[in-house]
Amino acid sequence: MKVKALFISDVHLGSKGSKASALLEMLKQYEPEYLFIVGDFIDGWLLKKRHYWTQDFTNLIRKIFSYSKKGTQVIYITGNHDDFLRHYSPIALGTRIKIVNDYVWKGYYITHGDLYDGIVSMKWLGVLGSIGYEMAIGIDHFLKKLGHEKSLSKYLKNKVKNAIKFITDFENQLVYQAKERGCKGVIAGHIHTPADKIIKDIHYLNCGDWIENNSYIIYDNDKFELKQLN
Repeated sequence: MKVKALFISDVHLGSKGSKASALLEMLKQYEPEYLFIVGDFIDGWLLKKRHYWTQDFTNLIRKIFSYSKKGTQVIYITGNHDDFLRHYSPIALGTRIKIVNDYVWKGYYITHGDLYDGIVSMKWLGVLGSIGYEMAIGIDHFLKKLGHEKSLSKYLKNKVKNAIKFITDFENQLVYQAKERGCKGVIAGHIHTPADKIIKDIHYLNCGDWIENNSYIIYDNDKFELKQLN
């Protein structure tokens, strides 16, 4: 299907959790005029610690180069996990692949978002994703039997509150950055939370990720649409 633009973020090639194969199958469905990679496509942080690379990762990169050869304009916005590319940004790889730190397109400010989160490292968010609140209560009962007084469920509940506040602060900061640039909207990634909403008269979009949500954004017929694979 031909579309004007397709947006993805947070693929994290190099991570065992990356759903590169699912992303590749999704890309095969579209023929975008523009492909925006909104940061953290490659997980340079993990690759520095240990080498993990699969054929799916290679196939995905080949698909993106194939896009560019067929006329798709690829705009790669750097993120914090692939910040090694910021040393070379902005740079053009041929005529159809550009690596930049941010971008403005059709009145939308496009940024990974890590430069505006105030924290960057959110390791505890992974805990929230892997341990549910109900499970934490069960663990609490077990820990109390062993004589532990601290409540894991209360700890996680407080972290959830902090997570909600963090996301709200992040979104508001990006809305502010969009307004500062005279833009009507902002498109980001980074927090792995897909979104499509209006905040203070600014259209806020977040691509989500390809670790848990398998989400992306398409732009066609003058409108954006947030999509998510089942």
